[in-house]
Amino acid sequence: MSTREHKIYDLVVVGAGMMGSAAARHASLIPAISVCLLGPEEPKNREGRDIFGCWYDEGRVYRRIAELHTWSVLATESVARYSLLEDETGIKFHTEVGYLHATPDTQEFRDLMTVSRRHNLEAEDITATWRARFPYLNFGDDCSVFWEKSAGHLSPRDLVKAQQTAASQHGADIVRDVVTAITPSGADTHKWEVRTESGRVVRGHRVLVAVGGSSALRPLFQHVAPGKVPNLQLRTQTVAFLKVAEEEAHRLRDLPTFFTNQKFEDMDGGYVLPPIKYPDGNWYLKMGHNRRHEDDLHPNEVVEWYAHRRGNSECIQKLGRFMQHLLPDVKALELSGDGCLTSHTPNQEPYIDVIAEGFGVALGGNRWAAKSSDEIGRLAARLVVLGEWRTEIPKDRVRVIWKAQSHL
Repeated sequence: MSTREHKIYDLVVVGAGMMGSAAARHASLIPAISVCLLGPEEPKNREGRDIFGCWYDEGRVYRRIAELHTWSVLATESVARYSLLEDETGIKFHTEVGYLHATPDTQEFRDLMTVSRRHNLEAEDITATWRARFPYLNFGDDCSVFWEKSAGHLSPRDLVKAQQTAASQHGADIVRDVVTAITPSGADTHKWEVRTESGRVVRGHRVLVAVGGSSALRPLFQHVAPGKVPNLQLRTQTVAFLKVAEEEAHRLRDLPTFFTNQKFEDMDGGYVLPPIKYPDGNWYLKMGHNRRHEDDLHPNEVVEWYAHRRGNSECIQKLGRFMQHLLPDVKALELSGDGCLTSHTPNQEPYIDVIAEGFGVALGGNRWAAKSSDEIGRLAARLVVLGEWRTEIPKDRVRVIWKAQSHL
């Protein structure tokens, strides 16, 4: 048995995705605090696995302006630390290309511009000039458009890698395993025991659960909230990829990330990322839908969705046509797609809370957590370890809402 298996940690973080990895890094920065991060690596083959992550990707939009105050604060604080984390680890995970928001909803536009002014985010109203600045885009004539300069896209894979690298550099241990249960220890030396698929037991004074949509797939809360789980609705997300040649990717090198909620066929909008080089060596533009085609998913459907369906095929075709409509001059070589899931709270706020002595959670990404995961992790780590809450976000907004556990 290794020394690590005898060790009692000050904090055990369950879930090694974007939130959990961020929490492990920030906890490891607290003096004299020992940290263990528990979670599996990305599978080379999804079949045979029933626990998945939403970070298996190279492209997510990051921006700071959001309709909900909480998400604007979380994003702003996180984005401000991106370059510092890159410098510390030598891992580049974000590209600042800017963000465009095009909407026919004039009230939404005014509200978002108000958020920008209130938080000094410097969004620029380019409704009258966007065609001259971005002649290759095809928004509707009724769209109001703003430009957020300090925005762009990030690689979830490289963000997770950077967070874990920094956590390791500060002394955190990382265990690549799937957690099956969290139980009270019954011993005076530590409060919690975290059990894994391989039979390992990790001991700690405190635990922080940051497992995203997997929270309903294992009995992680049975000893702190019997018969209940955090109220999270799982929803499907489908994305389309337009493969382009390297020359075409170079031509579109100044394309920003953008979102529009203009209608197309029966869709209610979507977001687009510029060409990104993926691990297969090819360049892809990525598009995701808005609320249309976001379907509720029961926990017992997760494996089928991730391992076999790989997104909604009808939606992939629509997204491909939508992308070509928005970027009519793009020379596409091939259309493909994929799927993941997101977890949603009833009030659209994340859960950052302590639910029992020494037991915390960071859950509920609501589709917006990738860009904001660093601040979510920081707040959760310092809340669980130090009892600290230093942010302009009211604590009551991010408390867990419970529901009865369903029987699969």
